[in-house]
Amino acid sequence: MKMKVDVKKIIWSILLVVLMAIVYYFTIPAVNLRNAGFLAYVLFVFVVIALIVYIWVYENVPYGSKLKYVWAPALLVVLIIIIGGISSWNLFHAKAAREVAQVTEVETFEEGFSDLLGSEATLNNLPIVDYDTAKLLGDKKVAGIKNSTWYEVDKEYNLIKYQGKYYRLSVIDYGGVFKYAKAKKTGLPGYVLVDVVPKKGTVTEEAQIVLTEKPIKYSPGAFFSYDLKRHLRGQFPSAIFDKSYLEIDEEGIPYWITGVRTPTRGLFGVQVVKSFVVTNAETGESYMCNIDEAPEWIDHIFSLSYLMNIAHNHYAYVNGYVNNIFSKTGVLRLSYDYRDRHGNDKESEAGKYANFYGYSSIIGPDGDVLFYTGLTAANNAESNLGWLTINARTGAVTQYSVVGAEESSAQSAVETLVQAQRWEATFPLPVNIAGQPSYLMALKGKSGLVQGYGLVNVENYSLAVFSETLEGTVNDYLEKSGNTSEIIIDDERVTETKSGEITAIYTAELNGTTQFYYVIDGELYRCSITVNEKQVLFVVGDRVTFEAEEQGDIKTIIEISLD
Repeated sequence: MKMKVDVKKIIWSILLVVLMAIVYYFTIPAVNLRNAGFLAYVLFVFVVIALIVYIWVYENVPYGSKLKYVWAPALLVVLIIIIGGISSWNLFHAKAAREVAQVTEVETFEEGFSDLLGSEATLNNLPIVDYDTAKLLGDKKVAGIKNSTWYEVDKEYNLIKYQGKYYRLSVIDYGGVFKYAKAKKTGLPGYVLVDVVPKKGTVTEEAQIVLTEKPIKYSPGAFFSYDLKRHLRGQFPSAIFDKSYLEIDEEGIPYWITGVRTPTRGLFGVQVVKSFVVTNAETGESYMCNIDEAPEWIDHIFSLSYLMNIAHNHYAYVNGYVNNIFSKTGVLRLSYDYRDRHGNDKESEAGKYANFYGYSSIIGPDGDVLFYTGLTAANNAESNLGWLTINARTGAVTQYSVVGAEESSAQSAVETLVQAQRWEATFPLPVNIAGQPSYLMALKGKSGLVQGYGLVNVENYSLAVFSETLEGTVNDYLEKSGNTSEIIIDDERVTETKSGEITAIYTAELNGTTQFYYVIDGELYRCSITVNEKQVLFVVGDRVTFEAEEQGDIKTIIEISLD
């Protein structure tokens, strides 16, 4: 006697199994009982199994009781998730969460911030080009490569050290799933490098596309088998991954660096990065190593969010978890904690600035890449109580004793000086000028490119200056502060002092500032109105004496007067 086949039940069962496989394929949780995502998926599997059993036995009452063998494990998983989640709260592990960040307190900031007047090399080691400008330059460069519409530059632009110089680095990634379908056979062509430090006191804002010998196959922006997270999951099924960052070795070969988080309290709580995975972006080959085994060329082992989170916990839980919520005695907050307030709090000081990122990337005395953020009292964010640097490679946190203006006040002080030009100040870089803690900012026009620089004294933010050159900004700052020192960016820079007759004059507005273009002895020179306001009276036929220097494709006049 033939058994009757229920096609409808078979179809529904197959669809549920396929759904289960699809959910796993796209979520790819770590196969780890200390990963909440994996337990949630296990619970989903039990639900699917229960539905399949229900489909096949619901008409036969005696077999209905067998559902308990499915629901019982599912309820057990629910209890594990709930109890494990509660047991992982920082409420019960505030001390452990606070101790993840190993903080070294330094009484004087000079120990970590070399005096900019000490050497030209120190001044030319400032990563002036911020994320926004780097992205602008990188996007323009990508537009010129073959099949450029297939790609877009990733949004990271991390500060790295490469062959002794500093750059912001970002991978050229796919422009979406449909463009991936076109480009997957050839892979990604390479990455973008943007110069970030001054050269002879001038930010060149140069970006270059580096086309790798082999195409980059694996990236976070790829799909299916070339998706970096999916690729790593196949190699390390149980690892709980942090964010991945692109790095390049000294030969320019790209690698993805991915931290591995390890829960240390409760079931999921107080996660610590103790190891990381290095993945060749071209071949997909990976290996895992401990923090102290990191190759020298790696600058970023820890993600920005992880480092800021452990620093936040260190200062938030100084007197326990409950104190952080109510009385806040002794609690400090990071400037990074206020980075998003501009989106929903226009009344706050930080909220006035769309470019208040709450942190900046800087270069440490030993050449390591550091993250900087300020420290403020939890109940009063109007002034900083210290500077904080966090090493992106080692995770070491250093606190410097600096009391004065917080970063948005410094931005405001400089932007007030350039209201007519409508320049905007970037988030400050902390610097030491003649023993004075100071904030250095790039000033950008509507084009997004650097037009000048600003300096503000941290202890007295009414001491604020700006100039179109880094050298001029520092010297104006010294003069205003009563310091008789003078800095010369480069004794060997190419300048010339000449006299000649003006044979043609042209003017143009560049980011709100009038620029004069003179033809003198058959050569073209540019001069800003800020160099000498009397230029508005110059006419063709006037003889002038001027000093000019090479800046890019055009000679720039830095001093000019009528003969």
